[in-house]
Amino acid sequence: MVSQVKLNNDYLNSISPLLFDLQNHFLQIRALAEAKEPDPQSIDEIRLLSRHALLILDYAMFAIDAAQTELPLTTISAAAMAKDVAEDLKRLAGAYDVDIDLDVTKQLEPVLTNEAAAKGALYGLASSLIVIPRSSDKKIRIVIAAQETKPNTQRLGVYSPDLKVTPSAVKLSRLLAGKNARSVAPAEVHHSGLGLMVSDQLSQALGSQLLKFTHRGNKGIGFYVPMSAQLSIL
Repeated sequence: MVSQVKLNNDYLNSISPLLFDLQNHFLQIRALAEAKEPDPQSIDEIRLLSRHALLILDYAMFAIDAAQTELPLTTISAAAMAKDVAEDLKRLAGAYDVDIDLDVTKQLEPVLTNEAAAKGALYGLASSLIVIPRSSDKKIRIVIAAQETKPNTQRLGVYSPDLKVTPSAVKLSRLLAGKNARSVAPAEVHHSGLGLMVSDQLSQALGSQLLKFTHRGNKGIGFYVPMSAQLSIL
């Protein structure tokens, strides 16, 4: 009986960020949809929030599968992945009054990774910063980056001159994944819990992990992917 209770608690802890995040999105959608006369902007926001909720849900389901299988690796451009994620998030960022920029080292060589996992990890990380609750109405800037940080390795990550991007966010994502999750109150997972959890899980599936970094004096969090061994030899 005790083991069954623990199993049930572990299951609830593992899906809690998913439920809280989706609940928040659908509450926003309902509020817009129940307006007496939804205007074109409200309808557009409903579509935008629905798209984001479904996309982060897809990445969350992929992260669950990735934890149980070995991911196939392909040679791909980290710069192109960063650009795709920035494009995917541009309209969401606009809805939250966030400027989203791209910072890519020139002439990056291709890397060896799983494209879906790497894009999902970067999307989850960036989107969690876009929708995180803020105490000020000041417009903020978030930068999605792809940089060669050392020989044969590139970093995909996010930094901001306006937000405090610290490892505490990563620790929170691991709490949300079920480790000591009882200490996490629902208010703490408002908005951004699922994106961080997805990013944390997918970066681990790639054999990496989320780590803090400093770029141009700004704090950030990212993960590292290797260049293709064949390209390294050349």
